[in-house]
Amino acid sequence: MGNMEEIMQVVKEGQRLHLQIMGSWATRLEYLALWATLPCGSSV
Repeated sequence: MGNMEEIMQVVKEGQRLHLQIMGSWATRLEYLALWATLPCGSSV
């Protein structure tokens, strides 16, 4: 395996990716909640 610096870089990258995913999911949930309140949203 790689040295400590490589491991830390992978960990940081994983954390950053995790934050991006959580952020996009939060936005998606808000969008779905807004869509559900619209009359045309119930047909989907």
